[in-house]
Amino acid sequence: MKLIFLLIAIIGLGSRGGATELSGVVKSEDGKPLSGVQILTYAPAGPADILGMHVTTSTKRYEGSTKPDGSFSIPSHGQLVYFHRADLRPLTKIVDLAIKRIEVKMEEGTRSLWKVPACSATNKSSRVGVGFMVTVPENVMVKKDDGRFEDGGYLFGYRSGKQVEVLINWWGSTSLEPEDNYLLESRDFSQRMWVSDEKWGYEFRGTMSDGKVWRRIAIRNGAITYQGNTKEAAKVFDSMINEMCFDESAVKW
Repeated sequence: MKLIFLLIAIIGLGSRGGATELSGVVKSEDGKPLSGVQILTYAPAGPADILGMHVTTSTKRYEGSTKPDGSFSIPSHGQLVYFHRADLRPLTKIVDLAIKRIEVKMEEGTRSLWKVPACSATNKSSRVGVGFMVTVPENVMVKKDDGRFEDGGYLFGYRSGKQVEVLINWWGSTSLEPEDNYLLESRDFSQRMWVSDEKWGYEFRGTMSDGKVWRRIAIRNGAITYQGNTKEAAKVFDSMINEMCFDESAVKW
């Protein structure tokens, strides 16, 4: 997971040909300018040598924040532009690479904020997971997997017909956002913040063009997610996720 995150986040060393500056303004639901909104995007950056490997395309990370009048400007951008401020509902905009200006409205955050309870000693003795701890129903299989993930993880399987659909919980360096293709290839998606005591992260969920669904709850230390599942399996996994607790002792940095 750490290698994937580094490849995504690394500053591209190649040409910035085709880079398009993006400017705009961020406002509240009632039209007031919002200052201090953090903006993040990964812009195409051409070929590069990354960790000894030559890749034909790479990305460069750009960050910025809005001024007191709500305005912002970043030197270049990708198709996905992320907007965040702790008291607002996070927002992801899909934009054309050629676009130069956008106006964004963000919602007040408390209406959508998900408060995940902290795990008690009793929770830890009866639940399974790293960081995100769930109760496992009888119709779900579980396998501990310390080899596949940086700091351990679990695979939860639900049998649907002849196939087993999977919910994954892993611990290790990761991004708050899902892989680009899940957002770009979804016919719809939503996001919100979750919080447990002093810790917080993002929840994303969406529906792909083929009708399958995905959901991802993440902190920079790890995540719990299902990807491209049937609605039958998603219903089972959602019942586990919706009642989960968060084990803050798993956070080491």
